Amino acid sequence: MAKAISQFFADLGFPLRNVRWSWGARNGAVLLLRTWADEYSGKERKVTVLRETSAHQLSDSFGLDERIVQLKGLWEGGLAGYTVIATVKDKDARPREIKEYRDDAVFAIKQLELKPDGSIAAVLIEPVPLAQLAQHALTHRTMAGDGPFPVDEAIRSGLSTDSYQQKIPAIRTWLIDICQTRGTVTYSDVMNRFGLTFYPLRNAMSRLGHDCLDAGEPIITALIVDKDSRRCSEGLQAEFGVDDDIIERERCYALWGAALTPKQALAETSRGASPDGADFEQRVQRFAQVEVRPQQAAFREAVFRACGGRCAISGCAIPEALEAAHLTGRDWRQGHNTANDGLLMRRDLHALYDRGLLWFSPEGRVELNPLVRDHYGEFEQASLNMRPTSAT
Repeated sequence: MAKAISQFFADLGFPLRNVRWSWGARNGAVLLLRTWADEYSGKERKVTVLRETSAHQLSDSFGLDERIVQLKGLWEGGLAGYTVIATVKDKDARPREIKEYRDDAVFAIKQLELKPDGSIAAVLIEPVPLAQLAQHALTHRTMAGDGPFPVDEAIRSGLSTDSYQQKIPAIRTWLIDICQTRGTVTYSDVMNRFGLTFYPLRNAMSRLGHDCLDAGEPIITALIVDKDSRRCSEGLQAEFGVDDDIIERERCYALWGAALTPKQALAETSRGASPDGADFEQRVQRFAQVEVRPQQAAFREAVFRACGGRCAISGCAIPEALEAAHLTGRDWRQGHNTANDGLLMRRDLHALYDRGLLWFSPEGRVELNPLVRDHYGEFEQASLNMRPTSAT
């Protein structure tokens, strides 16, 4: 692969509308799509051009809209459809990254068809060398699909627009969802999910922040942090007067989060209290007040103290949001109730651990199932604040 696929499209006369999220481009009556090698069947000579729509993640939305419009044009007939097939680096990653693609020819599309699982496939015919593409497109036409176009227009999110202003409501809704897990996202997360470049992202964050300020709400963009420092940029203080982004995030969690009441979250203004101080003992008492099985009280307090009153993964120090998790292979019924038998975890992270969606490497680093990386990617490969005795 000598050049980026966006340049490949441009050189053929099909510049992508947005190099970050476009899945294809149209030039007059000719449409060139990008498809994936792992979704191609050589036996049937078919390649998936649209997975069943509910299978798409939210981060696909901006590319999904444009693909639906393109496929509807092909389905109705009259266009010359082609596809370039790319190989993915990691089929489970989101967004996907291209490892390589065939750059000497494209495949002509005979017809689109609806598959039993609800996805749409392109029936392919001969590969067309690039030097012959323009001539081939003069006579080739993709046959119309059978019946009406099988995708409900109502599923289109509108995120394929280039206007960041129209994406602001969706960004706000997404950040409120992040509050439900008391999480954060990075600037690149937002750019990838909503198809934004740096300056539109900055403008969107400014507009979001001022909307919050006008409504008397905490500044929800405090959830957007640098991937290395895990802190907000200086713009949060310069534009909105927020001196401590950690406290501002707690205000967001208090208003939009599900784990704590606003009173509890607003009261937790310090994450750096000393384990030896009065504040730590007060948090021990708050943690002890959460209703649990009577025989587990001693175990919970032992784990809480051993972990310094903080989630071993996230560092959260709010007692009402924490749980003492038994390590894999330990069972309270068998008397495994010492501090060495557990770790203190934030409630949502504990749930992921129990369900096998989060685990620890032998080196004490967090590993995640791809299903939860969109919301919990900030913890991938993070070192445990307290290494468990058994990390399996």
